[in-house]
Amino acid sequence: MRGHRFLAAGAICVALAAVSHGASAAGGKALDGSYFFGSCTDCVLDTATIAGQTIRGTAIILRTANSDEQISLNARKLPAYTAVTFLLGCDDHDSLVGASVVLQVLGDGKAPLGTYTVTQGQAARQAIVPFKGHGAISFVAKAAANYKECDVTLATPLAIVLGGPKAAALTLAPASAAAGAQETVSALAPAGTQGTIVVTYASGQQQVLGPTRAGAAGRLTTTFTVAQGASGTARVVVVTANGVVQGTFTVTS
Repeated sequence: MRGHRFLAAGAICVALAAVSHGASAAGGKALDGSYFFGSCTDCVLDTATIAGQTIRGTAIILRTANSDEQISLNARKLPAYTAVTFLLGCDDHDSLVGASVVLQVLGDGKAPLGTYTVTQGQAARQAIVPFKGHGAISFVAKAAANYKECDVTLATPLAIVLGGPKAAALTLAPASAAAGAQETVSALAPAGTQGTIVVTYASGQQQVLGPTRAGAAGRLTTTFTVAQGASGTARVVVVTANGVVQGTFTVTS
């Protein structure tokens, strides 16, 4: 039994203590339990611990001891937004060492929107799921082979708009890069601000960079290697406590 206070999914209003996001379409909207529905009514909590890091705010924790446990996000309540981002990991409470579970994301119960493997002990990573016009986004925990319990956690969910950044908020250099080459992301952020960068390629493959911190000059900067085999337009999203900025670059063949 977890050492958390269980909250009814339709009746919570959580003030995010560790992550305080803006409530505008440009900066993102923090989501509480009133945006989620389904049979897993005790999955919405106010604290999660992933790899020793305590995360305060809305936390959706799916027990994989119950086969195919799931909960859904009501995207119809978010007409001004086009995606949801959250920290993904395995909650330390009741999870066994070495446990590995698959989180399947479905649009309107059938359209695949993403599949993530979650392993106990790994640090939380940022995930981004586009709505793609679907009214309900379902998150389903699937027990992996050689099952060990790992409670899949979606922490501090934030609705965002996948679009261009504010002027000068994000720079990507070079504008075009070959697969296997270096690309640099630089986003405006107050010195010391922690952020995570998610790169999504045209194929749907994602790279998660960080978390990292902005330097004294007020920019969060990371250089990474473009994924092998990638091509077309790649979207870069930078998520910090101050909001979300995003842009694109081209991967040349």
